[in-house]
Amino acid sequence: MRDDVRVLVPVEILKGEVISEQLLRFLSRGTIVVLAYHEIPEQTAPEQAREQFESKAQEELADLVETIELFGGTVETRLVFTHDAEQTIERVTIESDCDAVLRSNPTPPIERLLVPVKEQINLETIAKVVAALSQQPSLDITLFHAASDESKGADGEELLGAISDELVVRGVRRDNISRVVTAAEAPLRAIIDAAEDHDIIVIGEAKPTLRERLFGETSKRIADQTVGPVLVVRRPLEPDDEE
Repeated sequence: MRDDVRVLVPVEILKGEVISEQLLRFLSRGTIVVLAYHEIPEQTAPEQAREQFESKAQEELADLVETIELFGGTVETRLVFTHDAEQTIERVTIESDCDAVLRSNPTPPIERLLVPVKEQINLETIAKVVAALSQQPSLDITLFHAASDESKGADGEELLGAISDELVVRGVRRDNISRVVTAAEAPLRAIIDAAEDHDIIVIGEAKPTLRERLFGETSKRIADQTVGPVLVVRRPLEPDDEE
């Protein structure tokens, strides 16, 4: 039985932000938690904004929910008027127990998925998300590791072998998985270059603080410098995160 994967999809609901049908179809293999938000000025009370904008926001949200349900997806919704969108995304991600957070870019048809893997951390959750959303025979998955130098290539092969085996255990066809290990002085640039031949990126969080882990420098720079969407897989919360 496939694991249920919960993906938070933040949408600036009154800014005309569009989530492509291709991406919604891909994510609909899990549970989509739509965070419909509208960022308001500090001097505006959320209650005042809700009175002014809620009706229009609910209409836009209903249209999005209808599209997701057409693809057979399970959807939950939150509508929030906030002074700080990133703080709200962090909070709702935790409250809704989501496995991953979407950083949306325009989406082509999803046929090739890039999974950069850096270290032996959170591999199980990354595999869980990838396997749950990749149950189509035509989807090619590239596991990618950028080693700091050639002497560490064997470690990279071992790392990708471990996550490849986990994907197969979770139902992904081994023929659909390829592994790439490259030596790179600038690993981030290597990932961005590899992304050019792929339609979506699934990457694990790499920062210790909650804000950085959700929208940290690595995932943000990748999303800013690539044309496809980036799905950021959360790491398990550590005791310091909950203080």
